[in-house]
Amino acid sequence: YSHKPVAPELYESVVHLQHRGTDAAGIMTYDKRMHIEKGMGLARDIFTEDNLSLLTGNIGISHNRYPTHGGFSHGEVQPVWTSVPYGIAISHNGQLTNYDELVEEVTQKEKRYLNTTSDTEVLLHILANELDKNGVPNTSEEFFDHLCVAVSSIFKKVNGAYSVTALVVGKGLVVFRDPRGIRPLVRGERDNNGKKDYIFSSENTMFYSLGYEPTGNVLPGELIYIDNDGEMFSKRLV
Repeated sequence: YSHKPVAPELYESVVHLQHRGTDAAGIMTYDKRMHIEKGMGLARDIFTEDNLSLLTGNIGISHNRYPTHGGFSHGEVQPVWTSVPYGIAISHNGQLTNYDELVEEVTQKEKRYLNTTSDTEVLLHILANELDKNGVPNTSEEFFDHLCVAVSSIFKKVNGAYSVTALVVGKGLVVFRDPRGIRPLVRGERDNNGKKDYIFSSENTMFYSLGYEPTGNVLPGELIYIDNDGEMFSKRLV
């Protein structure tokens, strides 16, 4: 979350973190709608000045892929997104160990269609379905309450490792880490003309070049939400 366009800095970030995955990379940003660019291979070969200019907005997520589950097609490249409800996109670092059970719930019980064999897509649809149960919130406080219920349900259902960054259209940036904190997720802040910018990542390698100060880890079982106006809400659910 920034008070200036995020695409150039997300690109710099995936270049800094290229060692975490060289199979594919993706960037998604959000203003009034989602904008995405992703592809197979190295970040420097996927992103150009022209396609980065299309990724407008001050909120965004990015990902380097090293497959631990699923195939190697373009559809598995993260971020992945669904349009119902709101429009939600996620990037996920980890591996779900009860994948088959979760697939059955998503496809048979909830009647959602899975386009890939990626466990990230399963996690996306579980989050979307849980948010869809709680009605339409009018305020950021109400939406954070809905997130707390949804992510608490994920913590009960989903086994394995998952550090997640997500975009929700009209709402902002969502970050959470599994209750055991199996995979890393660090956080940073910087001053931007008297306003605060936030960054979350598997490593803080790019924090220094982008002017962010490390502020510790997202805690195991913690949920963080930053709304469109830059207000932060956080709660350790487990």
